[in-house]
Amino acid sequence: MRSKVLLTEQISQVGINLLKERAEVIIAPGTSEEHLKPLIGEVDALLIRSSKASAGLIEAGKRLKVIGRHGIGLDNIDLDAATRLGIVVVHTPGANTNAVAEHSLWAMLHCARNFNKAEQAFRRGAFCGSGSLPGMVQKMCFTTTELSGKTLGLVGMGRIARRLAEIAGKCLNMRVRSYDPHVSETVFSSDGVERCDSLDSLLRGSDFISLHVPYMEETHHLIGERELACMKNTAFLINTSRGGIIDEKALCIALKSGRLAGAALDVFEEEPPAKDMAFFGFENVLVTPHMAAMTDLALVNMATDVAGGILDVLEGRRPRYLANPQIWKDHK
Repeated sequence: MRSKVLLTEQISQVGINLLKERAEVIIAPGTSEEHLKPLIGEVDALLIRSSKASAGLIEAGKRLKVIGRHGIGLDNIDLDAATRLGIVVVHTPGANTNAVAEHSLWAMLHCARNFNKAEQAFRRGAFCGSGSLPGMVQKMCFTTTELSGKTLGLVGMGRIARRLAEIAGKCLNMRVRSYDPHVSETVFSSDGVERCDSLDSLLRGSDFISLHVPYMEETHHLIGERELACMKNTAFLINTSRGGIIDEKALCIALKSGRLAGAALDVFEEEPPAKDMAFFGFENVLVTPHMAAMTDLALVNMATDVAGGILDVLEGRRPRYLANPQIWKDHK
């Protein structure tokens, strides 16, 4: 009998076709538990994107052998519950590396180029008078910043941070520093990245700070009032990791007071956000809807990687990206 795979949402058709070659694919009508619980008891695998796989949902999967996460982070999966029940969890940590690094770079450029304020003023007709355009740019204080020679501080030194370091250092002549106590000195030296001994040291000396750490208890509000106070008042904060890593109330205060020059946020503590989210009202904040990994190539990569990982488990092979390796021996 063919295995059954339940998808909480659509993924790239390339991944769906890969699954359909060797399993029956069921796409849920919605992502809430009330949509998923009636279906999960009859499937062998669950594939999720950003919806949650709670302990209650996992426990309802009486035949469940594997949970696949279409993406990197695992904070939306109760990993302890899955491990306790002997369910393998796979994810796609390398699939969107370049996509998120490119988005982080674009966000830095957007901040450095003054949040497109000159372009917006140009559209409003502010430059349609007499005089040269470059002269008016300077007169109206729309001059911007170059990344060359500036310091990029990376919080975390995983795949995405290392790719961003490569682009920023080698192509843009930026000084790149990083804080990550869990990564060996070899990684820093091989990538030509300066190692910081503390988060405070990194924050104090950086013009752009980009966050690249997973969300967990240890990183909840990693960047709060005290950390924001360490930063230069000309610095910009970039977050493409998870919203809960920043204390958003503290960030709002820092931005309002001029304690920080600006921020670029792709992720938020509440997703989807409320219509009156404070950041919507800031001119010095770039906000995007958790889209850093939503590129044509990354979507195909994530779909094929997660589909491949699920099929590996269902067919008795050890998957490449195993989130709870401690259970594989027992699983076999």
